[in-house]
Amino acid sequence: MASLRVSRNSAIGLFVDGLDLKLAKLSIKKGSVVIDELHSATLAAKLEERQVAEASAESFGESTEAFALPTGESTTEASGDNNNVLLGLLSKYQVNQYVLGYAISEPSVYYHTLENDFGLKGNKLKNRILDELKTVRAVQPSLDAIDFFYSVDKNLICVIREDGVMMMNILQEIKPFLGNKLPKISLLDVSDVALMNLTRANYGFAPEEVTAIIYIGAEFTRLIFMKGTDFFHFAPVLGEGFDSPNIQNTVYSRLLLEQDNMGISRIDKIFLAGECRKIEFDKFLRDQLPEVEIQPLKTPYLDTSALSPEAQEQIPEYAVAIATAWKVLDSDHPAFYPVNVIPESVRELQRTFKLAWHGYLVLALVFLTSFYFTFLYNSQSKEIREKAHTLDQLKIKLDDNNRLKDKIQLLDQEIAIINQALAVYDSLVPGSDRWNRMLERLSKGIDDLGGLWITDVTTFENGAMDIKGYAIYRARIPRIAALFDNATLLRVEVKPIRDIPVYHFNINVPPQELKKEPATAVTSSVQQ
Repeated sequence: MASLRVSRNSAIGLFVDGLDLKLAKLSIKKGSVVIDELHSATLAAKLEERQVAEASAESFGESTEAFALPTGESTTEASGDNNNVLLGLLSKYQVNQYVLGYAISEPSVYYHTLENDFGLKGNKLKNRILDELKTVRAVQPSLDAIDFFYSVDKNLICVIREDGVMMMNILQEIKPFLGNKLPKISLLDVSDVALMNLTRANYGFAPEEVTAIIYIGAEFTRLIFMKGTDFFHFAPVLGEGFDSPNIQNTVYSRLLLEQDNMGISRIDKIFLAGECRKIEFDKFLRDQLPEVEIQPLKTPYLDTSALSPEAQEQIPEYAVAIATAWKVLDSDHPAFYPVNVIPESVRELQRTFKLAWHGYLVLALVFLTSFYFTFLYNSQSKEIREKAHTLDQLKIKLDDNNRLKDKIQLLDQEIAIINQALAVYDSLVPGSDRWNRMLERLSKGIDDLGGLWITDVTTFENGAMDIKGYAIYRARIPRIAALFDNATLLRVEVKPIRDIPVYHFNINVPPQELKKEPATAVTSSVQQ
């Protein structure tokens, strides 16, 4: 069951074992998960989950779940004392600054194993689990009371909540003393799963390595076996706590029995949680199993600097509460089994508003329409800006072209005057424009060939001409000489310029007989 979206950076995890109430407050600071505080309190009476409530579930909406407290004078008095205990722990925190998670244990939950998930997911799989439970259980749970995870053998481990909502009823009763507000409750976890989550998130395991997690609490003891990083086996709950006579030998005998029943050849690691430190169970096990790595269940991947050294040693006692709060903060952690059996009525109560399917459809259409028109507006605005910019550039180019056109017209007028003058001068002095025509021919030839330039032109009175220059390509030099009749290529030398070889040439051009060209040819050339 997907957890509610958490928008706060602090979380409180609660766990009740008999009369012991454990609280762990965690927060996210600078990207790290920090254990801020660990507190415990003693309840006035046990939370009797299995009493049938006659009142309707008014405390948490219109659910068919029995959330109301049991009636009767003794239970009412005990409940009031329990209310004071929980209020004493929570009153120091602002309700809107944290999210709450709560873990329950057997007999409030039970497990049912299926060989596979039938290729189903989500509610379809839960409905199939309900069908399977009908053959083995007389009382059928609601759909929101079912969740599941997978074992190392890919079996489907079904988690079914039967009770476990008494704590939520107490929260409802102390609501007036919390500013008439309830803390947001996003998780109802299972203590066994929480212990595995904390172990998986803080330690590494080889695929074939077998690990045992031993939780010795105030009123019950649980042995959990893992293979690699996956769940392997739950041993039956022992109804004895840390203060039971001979508890150490009892737990050790159960460990050996489960190892023999499950055909486990070797246990590689044992993690101790709960009240094991109070009975020095680690020392006892090391004497019995010297080859096994035995250590308390700590949190090396969490920041514990805010705790005192004494509180840091107590972390295994708060393992379930810490794992629950951590899961509230980071429900998508890859090491956490996504088990959450919180009642749907609690979820509904915490939602700001509820929409039917057509309301969600309209909301989606409004969002898509807004997104479409926003996208369309941005696209058209961008296109308008681009076209406006292009228009401005074209206007600038048009002004430049108009100015250039005016200049060309002035030059055409000047060229026409010069050509007219040349025509008059040529009619008076025949052959006066010889050099102009020869230089024009030379200029056109150089422009057509490219890759060469003229450095010196010497003329003689008889009409001969001496041309000197440079060429990048040697093969183009004879083509310059071919521009004139009977021209002689006198010399070609290689001279490097800036480390690039070029060819220096010298061409002698004898007097040429040039045909007279009309003056308009000069004008046409300039216009082109």
